[in-house]
Amino acid sequence: MLTENQALHRKIDAPTIWNMVAATAILFLFVGFLYNRVVCNLGFILAGIYAVAKIKNIAWLFRDRWMTTFMAMSILVVLSDLYYEGIYFFNERGVMKLVLILFPSFIFALSPREKAISYIHRLVICCMTFSTLYSLSYYFNNASDIIDSYKYSKVMPVLSYGDHIRISWVTVISMVLAVYEFKTNKNKYYRFALIFYIIFQGIFLHYLGSKTGLITLYLSAILVSYYLIPKGKKWYFPVITIFLGLSLYLAATNIPHSKKGVNFMRYDFEHYSKGEYREGLSDAIRYYSLLAGKDIIKANPYTGVGFSRLDTHMAEWYEAKMPQIEKKNYFLPSSQFVIYWASGGIIGLIIVLLHLFYPLFVSYLRENTWFMGIFIPAAFSFAYETHLEGQLPIFIYAFFVSWAWYLAYTKADQDTLSK
Repeated sequence: MLTENQALHRKIDAPTIWNMVAATAILFLFVGFLYNRVVCNLGFILAGIYAVAKIKNIAWLFRDRWMTTFMAMSILVVLSDLYYEGIYFFNERGVMKLVLILFPSFIFALSPREKAISYIHRLVICCMTFSTLYSLSYYFNNASDIIDSYKYSKVMPVLSYGDHIRISWVTVISMVLAVYEFKTNKNKYYRFALIFYIIFQGIFLHYLGSKTGLITLYLSAILVSYYLIPKGKKWYFPVITIFLGLSLYLAATNIPHSKKGVNFMRYDFEHYSKGEYREGLSDAIRYYSLLAGKDIIKANPYTGVGFSRLDTHMAEWYEAKMPQIEKKNYFLPSSQFVIYWASGGIIGLIIVLLHLFYPLFVSYLRENTWFMGIFIPAAFSFAYETHLEGQLPIFIYAFFVSWAWYLAYTKADQDTLSK
């Protein structure tokens, strides 16, 4: 029989241990994102353990309509792989898609309070500050070579295995979270630091020159600005939009990296629009991958070819239609819509569309600044990016979209949630 002191210690120790598991999971996830996939995998495992341990607290989540689309997007791929590959399905990308179920479960099981939310935001901001300083250190040591490399659609070195698309994406998300912190924290020194951070990262993204990053930056800026402007002063919004457009124009015409990037895009377009291919043309690879996806959909519009078989069909298309492209440059269709339609047929396409459009019909999501500022740019990029086809990209999508969902959920009242 437990003494009173033993019972008290047990009450204290149990939640403390689980809090440590959750905190370690989050730390491993972001350190792993920047440096090491194995560390990120350990974060996945710890997050999964935590979610399973708290499963009773989030039983309601699995009855949520939007959560069913997360589950459907992952389970469809696993079932497809199981059908085509049998017991070897675990060697395919489908198992990785279960992360789409993991992170909503983990975040809602964690249910952090405002103080913990702020700590996690600060962790993200610190990680991306370090990431930016890493890239800038290379830039200042090799400025002339890096500027010249923009003629060939190259960018300055970045962490996360050189994935400038995902680094720029998370940098923008960190800026949105910095705005959240600015709105919820009244410490003037902290707020000044946040303003400096937002400006600093905005400038960095223009020097980095990632097209996806810049599209995400300006789309997030427009959405967050619109939602933060008071109802009686919405006339500010066109002014802010014009200012953002002017900023983009000035950056494209005055910053050397941006000017060379724009010129490269024109050069790239001139070739692939004529059906010509030259090694090193990044947009051309995207363009031809979409043509391949379109032809695969045309041949298999209803059933698709299976997620595990899409690589094979893509390779056959490249060999038949674009033999001059080397195998190392074979890519999946550069659109998440096309991948799900080509692989999962019309059912795959419907599931993705439901996932992306359903939040627009849920008032507490549609009306939340932070959710819209993070989710809409991510959803928009499904048209030209493949965020669900790699370990780190799918982590970023699943974690931050779930995080934005949680922020919206905590701000909504019970009447709104029931709608």
